Parts: sequence; C-alpha cells; structure tokens
Amino acid sequence: MLTLAAILDTLFHILWAALRVGGMVMMAPVFGAMFVPTRLRLLITLVLSFAMLPAVGPLPAYSPLSLQGMLAVGQELVVGVAIGFLLKIAIEAAVIGGQIVSSGTGLSFAMVVDPQSGGIPLLGRFYLIIATLLMLALNAHLQLIQVLAASFALVPIGSGGIHATDLRLVADFAGLMFLGAVKLALPSVVAMLMVNVAFGVISRAAPTLNLFAVGFPITMLMGFLVILMDIGSHGPIWQAQLTETFNAINRLLAGG
Repeated sequence: MLTLAAILDTLFHILWAALRVGGMVMMAPVFGAMFVPTRLRLLITLVLSFAMLPAVGPLPAYSPLSLQGMLAVGQELVVGVAIGFLLKIAIEAAVIGGQIVSSGTGLSFAMVVDPQSGGIPLLGRFYLIIATLLMLALNAHLQLIQVLAASFALVPIGSGGIHATDLRLVADFAGLMFLGAVKLALPSVVAMLMVNVAFGVISRAAPTLNLFAVGFPITMLMGFLVILMDIGSHGPIWQAQLTETFNAINRLLAGG
C-alpha cells in the first residue's frame, strides 16, 4: 500500500537522479542535440531518472535548499555534464575531420550554418551524421545509459562528486578528438597531396596552363572519389573512438 511518505521519498529520489541525468542529456550527442525539442529532452530526463531509481542508492540527509544541499546539486550536475561532454568531444572529431578534408578538396566553399557549431562545411555535417548513425548502430547510447546508472554506485549522491584533480582528465581527453579527426582525414589528405604534387609537375611542364580553371574541378572530382572509397573505413575508427571514450568515463568516475 502506497503511503504519502513513500510517494514523497520516490519523488525525492527521482529529483536527485534528474540532476545527474539532466546534465548528461544536456551535453550528450543525440540526447542534447539542438533539433531535439526542449520538452522532449525534459521527458527523456524524467523517464531515465525514473529508470535509475534502483541504482540511485540512499539520499543525503540534508535538505537540497541548504548550503550543503545546493553544493551537492551543483556536484550532481557536474557529474552528468562531464559524462555527456566526454562523448560529445569524441563525436566532434567528425566535424574537424570533415573541415580538414573540405579544405583540401575545395568543398569548404559550401558552408552550412549549424545552430550548435556555427558555420561548418557540408562535409563536416556529413561526417557527423555518419558518426551519429554508427554510434547508434554500436549501441553507444545504451552503453551511455548503463554507465550513467553505474555512476551512482561509483560516485554516490552527496559524496562530493568528481574531484577537481580528476577533471583534468576531461581536458586531456580533448586530444582524442584531434586524433580521431586525423584518422578520418588522413587518407583524403594524402590523396589530395599527391594530386597537388601532380599539378605542380604539370605547371612546370606547361606554365601557360590555367591550373585554377582546370585543376579545381579535377581536385573536387578526386575528392569525391577519395571520400567514396574511404567512407567504408569509418566503422573501425569510430568503434575504437567510442571504446576509448567509455574507458575514459569509467576512469573519471573511478577517480582517475
């Protein structure tokens, strides 16, 4: 039989869990994307918070409105934001990789205004869509929810959250974003370098040839061909990228 005290206790558990879940939903790819309506993000937060009830554990004895309680509220938000931000950093490698390839192939002339990232080349948006689809195909979103549930055992509510020294791992993790971008762009960059070297040889043999009029369309065509041949290699790259991301999240929650 449900009593008023039991209902209030369940609501308090949901509200405390919603702080960490909301921080993750606000930052994580797909969940926190700008195209997701605010009401839907709020609904996702409430549903996930309810699902986290068995993992939440005991609540702090102090009131959330006290000074200690407000500090704990901020700590819970930081934990959720850190979890979602690490995955966001890993996925943003697609945008940087697309920008590098676009610059080499001449495709960066076509820009799209993204509410999250500002003006980015269309190829960067294309790479980001592929990365998101592969993330969903690899069940990374389910693994993220699993890690979030495990975080309540590793970092209980009111235990102090993530220590400032451990947050250095988040800053150091940015290197993975650039490493992933290099892996994505390297085949196209090498191919375009070979094309540019070939044009350099042609310009020496025929100085009167207008390389901009002839070379630009050829460079774009070669860029499309290289992207078409290279796109099939993105799967293993993103699998390794996501594996390293969740390892970093686990290290962060476990205290480095």
